[in-house]
Amino acid sequence: MTSIRWRLFAILLLATGVIWLSAVVWLQHSTRAQIERVLDSRLAEAGHMVSSLLSDQGLAQAVSQDVEGALALPDFRVFNGGIERQLHCQVWSLRGTLLGQSGGAPQVRLAEAVEGFSEARTQSGNWRVYTVINHDLGVEIVVGESLNMRENLVADVRAGLLWPIGVIAPLLALAIWLSVGRGLRPLSVFASALAGRNDDNLAPVAPGPLPPEIQPMGAALNGLLARLAQARQRERDFIVYAAHELKTPLAGIRTQAQVARTAPEGPVQQHALDQLVGAVDRTARLVGQLLDLARVEDDQPAPVLPERLETIAGRVVNALQDLARGRNVVLQISGGASNLTADPVHLGLALRNVVENAVLAAPAGSAVDVVLSQNGVTVRDCGPGIAPCDLPHVTARFFTGTNSKGSGLGLAIAEAALARAGWSLTFPAARPSGQSVHLSAPRDTVIC
Repeated sequence: MTSIRWRLFAILLLATGVIWLSAVVWLQHSTRAQIERVLDSRLAEAGHMVSSLLSDQGLAQAVSQDVEGALALPDFRVFNGGIERQLHCQVWSLRGTLLGQSGGAPQVRLAEAVEGFSEARTQSGNWRVYTVINHDLGVEIVVGESLNMRENLVADVRAGLLWPIGVIAPLLALAIWLSVGRGLRPLSVFASALAGRNDDNLAPVAPGPLPPEIQPMGAALNGLLARLAQARQRERDFIVYAAHELKTPLAGIRTQAQVARTAPEGPVQQHALDQLVGAVDRTARLVGQLLDLARVEDDQPAPVLPERLETIAGRVVNALQDLARGRNVVLQISGGASNLTADPVHLGLALRNVVENAVLAAPAGSAVDVVLSQNGVTVRDCGPGIAPCDLPHVTARFFTGTNSKGSGLGLAIAEAALARAGWSLTFPAARPSGQSVHLSAPRDTVIC
């Protein structure tokens, strides 16, 4: 792609050239009209002057003789500033006899006996003619001027306009090139400020006051850098928290493994093995949640076909039945039939984390209800619930509230997954006991 500087240079140069050429054409047309008007006026003046200067006696004698060439006229060809004015005069009697003509005039009649301006074509060229008819004296005075002379005058004016353009055009092109470069200099400074940064420098770019035209680009770039800095900070926090959360269960696994290895067969060894299995399960769940979080944050998820909400919820509930039975919790689907459809990957991931949290929070012998409706799905449990002071933070990563014993990733994953599916996560008003979490469908969700 052509650089901005070259494009601006070409546009400005072309626009200037078009304006200049238009001015030249207009000036040429205007100059031609002015020259013709002035020369026509002088031509008419010359005709009337010749008529007034002719001697009445000599003219009368020439008219009475009616002999060709009886009247001698001076040569009207003059030179003014190197421009030859080919002005010629003929005097005709009203009977059609050429009484006299100026030197160099054509031998043929320049114009018919029509008073005023006209144009004539002869072997010697084209002529602009003015005719004066004096009926009292019985003569016709014809004054003609070569049209070639007029064209030469217009050509000289045109050359006078074009020569300065030929000289000034290169200087103008240089001035435009330098002006465009100076105008684009803030972009170069802006680019240099970015090029001189290292990979870890995500601070806002502030090389100096930016022109109004570049300020939106600078603001957008600074916004992008701020988002990148936040993403990098979240990545660092994620690594720190993940390492911390994995360190505790791994230490417990090591401890219980050592106890099981050294303890004799019996209740102590069995207890250690049970604890070992539980620690492995918690670690596996944490690893699974970390993988889920990474999958949710994938910038280019694979496209999937939507499924009915009943199908997605049934699959999630069936997958978690073993966990529920192990904790002596009844996990069931209730509510009316829902005809909503949604992204099965992201909605399934969110629903699984919410239901899993509810099963882990529910006391033994209680039930967890997955209630379907036409505006989403609600998960209810009979556990201790979320403390009111923790509600603003429960979707933050690795946040463990007052009544939580998990890793603090479940609701964070659920919220991120629902955002990808176009859904939202809300917490209805507190119940007398337990907690409700609602997964709300968008208003434009397809209903089968």
